[in-house]
Amino acid sequence: MKRIVISGYYGSGNIGDEAVLAGILAGLNQVGADAQVTVISADPARTVREHPGVKAVGRIALCSITRAILSADLLISGGGSLFQDATSARSAYYYLVILRLAQILRRKTMIYAQGIGPLRRAHIRVAVANALGKADAITVRDRDSALLLQQMGVYRQAVVCADPSFLVDPDLDAADRIIRDAGLSGLEIAGVSLRCWPGYSGWLARAAKVIIETCREIGVTPVFVPMQEPEDAAFGDGAPSLSHGGDPRVAKGLIARCSLVVGMRLHSLIFAAGAGVPFVPIAYDPKVASFASEMGIAAVKIGDRDFDVLAQTIREAWRNRDETARALMAGSAELRQSALLPAEAVAELVA
Repeated sequence: MKRIVISGYYGSGNIGDEAVLAGILAGLNQVGADAQVTVISADPARTVREHPGVKAVGRIALCSITRAILSADLLISGGGSLFQDATSARSAYYYLVILRLAQILRRKTMIYAQGIGPLRRAHIRVAVANALGKADAITVRDRDSALLLQQMGVYRQAVVCADPSFLVDPDLDAADRIIRDAGLSGLEIAGVSLRCWPGYSGWLARAAKVIIETCREIGVTPVFVPMQEPEDAAFGDGAPSLSHGGDPRVAKGLIARCSLVVGMRLHSLIFAAGAGVPFVPIAYDPKVASFASEMGIAAVKIGDRDFDVLAQTIREAWRNRDETARALMAGSAELRQSALLPAEAVAELVA
């Protein structure tokens, strides 16, 4: 049996990243890539518990990571947005070290459905370009990422694909129980997903109020769906919060049961698109703007002081919800097929 190591932001309770990991594993299973998978995780026990069948090593356990890579046939770097310096330079360098370690140890490496950037620091751009230029395969989740790699001088062809989380099936039964227990059965609900972002705390507090007021105005019940707990709980005032217990399948089920989603977290929007739920993106990061553009949906820019724009965008999304839902559902099968492209590349690399 082949061995694969997966590097990413796993084990920290971020629903988007856990959905990415679940999607990678589902994709490998669907294409018949029979392999023992070891995940580099912030909480190995949690990762093993939440993703049955994998092994895991701690993300700062360099000796264990090195041993796992030495015994592996392939290192997968991704998905998510690992190579970016918006949060810190340290994060990008951490994932670069793991990637370069595998390359130095002469193991095959693959970039799996990543969103690249933003990369504002020249020295990090150079380091990313050098490491990715040595990868055996590169897949990215949007055209903007592929273009950025070209601009950085990475000449290996980057295949554009859909996010792996499109392959994760929603747990609708669990979602229905949560909605019923919250006393919301039979109501049209609008899922709201916000996150703290440096420099915008005041704007986000005001935006949360505008979203709640506008949803009630159009006749839907706003509910918060936190994509990372407890961080996202800061926006729970003024509307119910539906907890999914950190399970991406349940979170995806909750989003699927919404009639509208207003989201800042990227995977709240990806979950909505996969379920045919109309959504209003709040672009705090290029990855959100890129995904909105890919889906043909206009995004509200974080920090826009004209809150009427946010309110009006929600109203328009609600008015056009049937048309948008039809368009999203029509494209859902194609997105799932696109999400399999990286898994097919893995199967070729470890054949």
